[in-house]
Amino acid sequence: MLTGNQYRESIRDGRESYFQGQLVQDPASHRLFGPSVDWVAKTYDRYHSAGGHNPMYDIPKSPDELRQAMDMLLAADPTATSTAGSMALRGVSARLSALNPAYGARLDAFLDSCRDGDRRVGIAQSELNGLRVVARTEDGVTVSGGKQHVVGGALVHELMVVPGGPVGSDADRAIAFAIPVNTPGVTLISTTTQPRSHDDRHFPYSRDHSIPDSLVSFENVFVPNDRIFLDGEIAAAGAFGDALGTWERAFWTAVQADQAEILLGVARTVAEMNGVADAAHIREKLAAMAVYARLCRSGWDSALANAKTNDAGMVLPDDSYIYATRAYGVTNYSDVAGWVHDIGGALILTAPSVADYENEATRMYVEKYMSTGAKVRGEDRLRIFHLIRDLTADAYSGWAKLNNQMIGGGLSAQRMAALDNYPVGSAQEKAARAAHINA
Repeated sequence: MLTGNQYRESIRDGRESYFQGQLVQDPASHRLFGPSVDWVAKTYDRYHSAGGHNPMYDIPKSPDELRQAMDMLLAADPTATSTAGSMALRGVSARLSALNPAYGARLDAFLDSCRDGDRRVGIAQSELNGLRVVARTEDGVTVSGGKQHVVGGALVHELMVVPGGPVGSDADRAIAFAIPVNTPGVTLISTTTQPRSHDDRHFPYSRDHSIPDSLVSFENVFVPNDRIFLDGEIAAAGAFGDALGTWERAFWTAVQADQAEILLGVARTVAEMNGVADAAHIREKLAAMAVYARLCRSGWDSALANAKTNDAGMVLPDDSYIYATRAYGVTNYSDVAGWVHDIGGALILTAPSVADYENEATRMYVEKYMSTGAKVRGEDRLRIFHLIRDLTADAYSGWAKLNNQMIGGGLSAQRMAALDNYPVGSAQEKAARAAHINA
């Protein structure tokens, strides 16, 4: 297993990674990538043990193991989630082997090498302009095209590249493979919500939870045969996305439940600090938020309680609960954030900085006017306002909202999937019995 410092060194590998027009030669020392590298490194250090391997590489085989895996990922960085998601592809290995025995063996060998080498994997799935095979030789294929929304792409070791949707009759787009990020012809162009401020204490959440999001260009990239898991079999092109999508949706449903509880917590806290917690209109908003938080948590718990085992022996949350919970959470999120804003007020945006509190010339005024009583320190109220802004009204919050909304294909797709995964037949049977209609 790698330590955090070994991980930092391992991504100084000559990759073509750009940010705001500049080549990032050392992500660990970059002003905006560095904190994200530190986040990943902390996950490495947390689970490091001589001779063992990180639990993110294990596939859960019981509901308890599934809950433990998700709890671990919630406490880790996003590259741990994408790496764990890639391990879910073991579930399609047998299907690939039925097409070509080499496919399944190659995929398993790749996943084993990631586990044994403690290598992080980014998922390159969302299409940009149709990545495709442009040439074939006895030794492998050459591909060109682009992928987008590769979370953590600039910080991982490997890219798992899979079809992002239907490929029609174009067999050259039915290609799935894995390559190191520093492969010649691979170029990453990234953005990040990491705070630009010289004092990141004003961004108490995003400073610890931002990760680069990459657009990846493949320009005549050669992929050797032992890294190719599908090549031309159109009917199987969706198998990779289905397996990865199940894991991604599950993780973000768990995140949604946690975030709902955090928002309720900050809303109640700021209401108390503002001295309005007992006001009728405030309690009404808090009550609605409590319903939201409870239903988001209940949906996730139900998905775990009704978990199913796939052909590879991997236990996964029930998709019918996942889709319904995600659709509910995303649909109502804007209202919830708006209630937090109503409760907190304009100081969410205009509260003085931590530096203002520390400055001897201004500290007394910040404490005087930010405090609302003997039990409410001005500094504490100041920090709550900064947290609310960071979570709901700044750069990170916009990224998080849109990212959460688009998981699973967007809100409409989530709703349609909730319908398609619901046991509507049993509902119709109940309706028939209620109407005294004989089958």
